[in-house]
Amino acid sequence: MTYAQVAVYGFSDKVGLLSFPQREDAFEMSKPYSSETGAIIDSEVREWVAKAYDSTVKLIEEHKEQVARIAELLLEKEVLHQDDLVRVLGERPFKSSEPTNYDRFKRGFEQDDKESKETAKGGTLDDDGSSPLEPEVVPA
Repeated sequence: MTYAQVAVYGFSDKVGLLSFPQREDAFEMSKPYSSETGAIIDSEVREWVAKAYDSTVKLIEEHKEQVARIAELLLEKEVLHQDDLVRVLGERPFKSSEPTNYDRFKRGFEQDDKESKETAKGGTLDDDGSSPLEPEVVPA
C-alpha cells in the first residue's frame, strides 16, 4: 500500500506528482523510471513505514491498560465486536453526523428482532388489518 501511495498515487513530496503504475504484463522486465528514482521510492517507503511503526509503538505505550484489556478479551472470545471495544475504550471522542454502515447494519438486525418478537406475540398487523399468524377470514 505504501509503495502505491508513493509510486502510483503521487503522495510523496520527494517523488512528486508522478505516477508509475504496475503493469499487468508479467513479462515486462523494464521499469518506467531510472534506478535513481527507484532508490528514492524505496527510501521514501522505508521512511514512511518506519514512521508508522514508531507511531504505533507510541500509541500502544500510551494506552497500555486498554491494550492489555483488549488482549484479555481476545483470549476469552477470539472475536471482538464493536460493543466490546466501546466497553474497553469508551465511546469515540467524535461522532459522525450521519450513521455509519455498521450503525445501519446493527439497526437492521435490531429492527428484525423487534418485528419477529412482535409477530410472535401477535402484536403486528398486515396491511389489510389481519394478524400475520391468523388465517384471513373471507365472508361467505
